Amino acid sequence: MRMATQLSSQGSRSSTKSRGRRRTCFCGERPVLRTSSTAENPGRRFWGCVNFQIGDGCDYFAWTEPEGQDPQIQRLKNKASSLKEELQKAERKFALALGVGIVGWTLAGLLLCDRLN
Repeated sequence: MRMATQLSSQGSRSSTKSRGRRRTCFCGERPVLRTSSTAENPGRRFWGCVNFQIGDGCDYFAWTEPEGQDPQIQRLKNKASSLKEELQKAERKFALALGVGIVGWTLAGLLLCDRLN
């Protein structure tokens, strides 16, 4: 629970505007890649201090990507869009095949009736 509070409260203080992340955290150590387990950001990746929750750690963290730009979410949105397009194409092909089938069976029925008369 402490991690959730610290992650949400420290986010604006420690996030960096530069490209990527800081090379060192506030205590001079190299940050390590971690995964958030908070309810607000489950599974979201961030860079954190190796001394997090150890004694007087610096509590540094920075998200690996800006909020709202999770690459996995973007890939899934692209995939969903692609699948929707494929579904629409398949529906049009099915409608065309159904129309051709109905016309074909109708003509076959008319020819059969004509032969019987």
